[in-house]
Amino acid sequence: MIAERQIQCADCVSDVDHCHDSLLRHVDGSLECTGVNCVDLASSRHALSIDCAELQGGCGCVDATRDALLAS
Repeated sequence: MIAERQIQCADCVSDVDHCHDSLLRHVDGSLECTGVNCVDLASSRHALSIDCAELQGGCGCVDATRDALLAS
């Protein structure tokens, strides 16, 4: 019988403080994590960090900023 392999996160095994979810950077400079339980928004804790404008379907803050710029 072949033993079942279990893949483990290297950071988890090494007890490194990190988050498995994605960090979103909003136009106004605020940060948001896609993980519900994430309490530290440091970019160094997140393997993936993207601008919210790159989200499929966009982000409401991008539309609001664009509308404000067009109105001025």
